[in-house]
Amino acid sequence: MRINHNSLALNASDHFARVNDNIAKSMARLSSGNKITNPADDAAGLAISTRMDSQIRGLNRASLNSNDGISVIQSAEGGLNEIHSVLERMRELAVHAANDVLSEDDRDMIQMEIDELAKEIDQIVDTTAFNDQKLLDGSVSRRSLSSVYSIQTTYISTEVSAGEYELSVTSLAERATYTTGFSYSGATVTKEQAGSFKVNNFTVEITEGMSMTEVYESLQEHLKKIGIDVFASNDGGDTEADFASGAPVIFRTNAYGKDQRVEININNPELEALLGISDGDKEVGKDCVASITPSDKGFSTTATYTAEGNSIRIIDRNGFEMLVDVDPETYDPAETDTVIEVLTAGVMTIQTGANSGEELKLDIPSVSSKSLKIDNLIMYTNEYASKAIEAIDEAVKRVSNIRSRLGAYENRLNDIYDNLEVQGESLTAAYSRIMDTDMAEEMTNYTQQDVLSQAAISMMQKSNERPESLLQLLQ
Repeated sequence: MRINHNSLALNASDHFARVNDNIAKSMARLSSGNKITNPADDAAGLAISTRMDSQIRGLNRASLNSNDGISVIQSAEGGLNEIHSVLERMRELAVHAANDVLSEDDRDMIQMEIDELAKEIDQIVDTTAFNDQKLLDGSVSRRSLSSVYSIQTTYISTEVSAGEYELSVTSLAERATYTTGFSYSGATVTKEQAGSFKVNNFTVEITEGMSMTEVYESLQEHLKKIGIDVFASNDGGDTEADFASGAPVIFRTNAYGKDQRVEININNPELEALLGISDGDKEVGKDCVASITPSDKGFSTTATYTAEGNSIRIIDRNGFEMLVDVDPETYDPAETDTVIEVLTAGVMTIQTGANSGEELKLDIPSVSSKSLKIDNLIMYTNEYASKAIEAIDEAVKRVSNIRSRLGAYENRLNDIYDNLEVQGESLTAAYSRIMDTDMAEEMTNYTQQDVLSQAAISMMQKSNERPESLLQLLQ
């Protein structure tokens, strides 16, 4: 027997160290709940689980993003719902105004409410926002750039692809005018000359004793209600003159287009002659004229356009629609070709997935009173009110289409959210199988190692007692 080297004790100590190491690992797994507590436990499993954890966190964030997108849509929908209600009231008023039993004072009240309702639509547009981002003023819509400042797009449907679109405005829209002939600028209306001055079926009474200046100032005040300017001019409108100067008086519509007109009817021939109406010159309005250029990345050969005043509507198959406004006041006739570049920028992007490119783009066009073309509705005659009804119906259709699109967006986001939840659940289950400790199994292993530890301690004690037997040989 040897006493310098106790190999039995060394062997027991070695096993004890290994068991203690296993106990330490088992205790780390039990206390942390993780099967992998350091890379040495499972290098491949750690790499896989790290990628899974990143994906799970991305999916969870994307789920929250989808909910944010739904909240944005619901905020916009709330504003659009109120606009719809306002439009319904405007239509009701327009139908009321189309009834000729109303007096001018009655129509004044209707016109005042119509104007206030148009302002309310703009107020709703201005205040409907999410996280300080306005939703209904066109801020959340695709941008476009025009090579000519006086030609701008007011609406681009989602079916219009990004790219360059070329058109030419060959003739500008014009307003309707009526220019009087010779007038007795210093005259005063006599009893025999008094009568009714009717413009587009809107009546202004001319009474005895009114001077020519008073007559035209009264016409000026009343006819502005139906969008007609009244002014004296010697050069056709470039420079205004005083009514008392004897210069021809011009009646001119504010709006452009072939539907615009100035029809003057006077029930007294003497008043007609006094005001120079009988030998006046009438010009009807005109729509602008344009041409569109087909190209591989621009308008197709099947694209067509219609013009209404200074507005051009270009339509094509599959829902393609583009509205373009031409400003006749600033348009330079030297500009022949206009290039409109439709961009992808401007829409609100909702990140709906954990990976790049998994997104949904929200496109919400402007619904201001101007973009809906209901900012200058007139209620003073049956004809004007009827046109207002048509304009409001078109606005209701536009708002309904936008609301329908938002509903489709919301349905998509709900489906995306449900899909993300399923993906997150599946990945979490797989991650758990790699990373999570099986507590029952690990507790069994811990108990086994603990028993082995106690056995190793006992064996080390026994192995250290064996050299003591040599004392008996030395006695």
